Parts: sequence; C-alpha cells; structure tokens
Amino acid sequence: MADADMSKAQFTVAYDGAALKGGTMSVRDLAPALLAIGQLIDAANHTLNGEETKITVNVRATQPGCFSITLEVIQSYSQQIINMFAGTDVTAAANLLALLGGAKGLIWLTKRLHGGKPDKIERIDADTVKITHDKEVMVVPLKLIRLYQDIAVRAAVEHVVYDPLQTDGIDQFIAFQGSAEEVSVSSNEAESFKQPDEEEQTLLDDVRRSAFSIVSLAFKDDNKWRLHDGNNQISATISDEEFLGRVNRNDISFSKGDVLICDVRVKQTQTSNGLRTEYTVERVIEHKLAARQLSLKIEEAAPEQRPPEGRALDWEA
Repeated sequence: MADADMSKAQFTVAYDGAALKGGTMSVRDLAPALLAIGQLIDAANHTLNGEETKITVNVRATQPGCFSITLEVIQSYSQQIINMFAGTDVTAAANLLALLGGAKGLIWLTKRLHGGKPDKIERIDADTVKITHDKEVMVVPLKLIRLYQDIAVRAAVEHVVYDPLQTDGIDQFIAFQGSAEEVSVSSNEAESFKQPDEEEQTLLDDVRRSAFSIVSLAFKDDNKWRLHDGNNQISATISDEEFLGRVNRNDISFSKGDVLICDVRVKQTQTSNGLRTEYTVERVIEHKLAARQLSLKIEEAAPEQRPPEGRALDWEA
C-alpha cells in the first residue's frame, strides 16, 4: 500500500523499577503488555474510526536504564477517506496516540478521575466537552470521553498499565518517554487503571403467579430453594417471612409431590458476563399436599336403584 494511503506515528512506553535497571524484562511480563498495547490501539481506533481504518503496531527498539519500547503505528485507510484527515471523521495515527498517552490523553484523564465517573459532563461544542470532578474543571475533546467510556479500551489499559505494576520490582509506567508530553503512572496510582465494572442493566422485573413442586429445601440464611415448574428447575430465594416462620416452627411439613402456589418475582439483568436471572418467592399463596389416595367421585344412586333398608345387596359371584 502506498504511503498516501496510510498514516504513521511512533511512541515510546517504558516500565521502570529496581527489577529493570539492567534493561531486561521478563518475557512473562513483557508479552502480555505488548499484546495489550496492540489491543488498546486497535480498540481505540475502532471506537473512533469504526471499520474505515486498520492499525498495525510494530516494535522498533529498546534502550538501557529501564525497559523502554519504541513502537510504530501504521494506520491504513480506504481511498474514499484519504482527504478526510483535515476534518473530524478520521483520527490519524499521531492524533490517536496523543489521545491515548499524550499530556491530556487517556492515561492522564484516568489518573485525574481515579478511574471513576466524572461528576458532570457538559457539551461545549461538537468536538469538546467540559468535565467537572471534585470541583476541578477540565476541557477535553469529545473523542477522549468516548475512549474513556469504552469497555474494550479500558480493559486494554488495565493490561498495559495496571498488570505490569503488580510485579515486584516494576513501579512505574511511562508513556511517550523522553518527550514533552511524557505521562507516567506509579505503582500506588495503578488501582485507578483497573477496568471498571460494567453497569448492570435490568431488562425484566416482573411478578407472576406460578406453581412449583419442591425439589429441595434450604434452611440457610439465603433461603434458596430448588423448585420445578414442570419444565425447568430454578433456584429461588424465599422472602415470605410469614411462610418461613411457619416452616421454622414445624407448622408445615413437606412430602414428595407437594406443590407451592407462589407469587414469584423474576428479575433479568444484563451484566458484563451475560444474562443473569434471579427468582424470589415473595408470597406463598397455598401449600397443596401431594395426593394421599385416589380421587374417586361417589354419586348418589337414584331412589329406584337403592336397596331396601335391612337387606343386603345381592352380589353375583
């Protein structure tokens, strides 16, 4: 691909500490960090540029004193958007790196916000926002906020910054080492770079009346019983205090085949690990005992079919 179809930039990151003074770093620490740097730049590029550009990250060299790595980013893009770099549609390689590790980039912002949520975000114009946090006001590009809130980007930052700083003898991460835009993170600041828990989203919260057979009972504090609705088995928390009180006083006994008619709350939540469903029995309406004998219906005979009083029925052998 011709140079006209790509954008290039270089940056240097360094890990420093007593274990690295000889200019060497364990491959077990280095390999995950390098992979994470590539993932971080890929995720940032995808967040800001979508599928329009592709990123390649190459390692170039190291230098003694600490363990530093110079990387080259090559960003290729389609012919249709070559002339868009002057606008806001495409973030070129140098600008992308500045948004990540520059003087007011993602590393800097994560330190200032301690990895948490800003107190307030206000839109100034199409490309700029004002952040208020702990009474401090910062004006930053909108693209930087997009990176900060992206889960994939934050996950990669954790592996680039936080993970290596958990290793004995590595106590500093430096982005753009040796430049005017150098940004560093010490080991006591590393906690801010852990990926934040993804907010859970409630998809369904509904109370319905259902019948369940009892698979197993629990008398622990969480009171999770295993119930069966005829098709599926569930684990449900029993929150009906009146019903639990009767159970604890042995006012109720259970046998195989007993059925509970209940009002059950079903709550489904979208989490970072997928869909989670919780069942809570809020009220036990009825405890139906299992059948102890066959249910037979006995009807009254017509008067003309009734035997005379005092006489036995004539049973034929």
